[in-house]
Amino acid sequence: MFVESAFVTREFKEEQIPVLENITCLCVVNTGASEVIINGLTIYPSQKQILIVPDGTYSKVQLSVTFLKPIKKASGGIKKVVRPPKGDAEPLQNRILLIYKKLI
Repeated sequence: MFVESAFVTREFKEEQIPVLENITCLCVVNTGASEVIINGLTIYPSQKQILIVPDGTYSKVQLSVTFLKPIKKASGGIKKVVRPPKGDAEPLQNRILLIYKKLI
């Protein structure tokens, strides 16, 4: 039996993530400036996280995504909320990159 698959890379900028079907592996890269919680797992800016390890199976995946406000450590280890810049730069705060392998 011959099965075709392909790697897909998609970037999302909002909290609306589609249902992914026939997924054999899934990796998330936080390319934005704010922390994101995906299915209960916190992923920090510039962090890469494997959510589904390639194990020969395939599944339908429903992701729950929540973006948090960006934080910055001030002097003395105190965290403060960073205000997003004015204008159209705000969408750059909330970006994730999904890299997954899908059966065709």
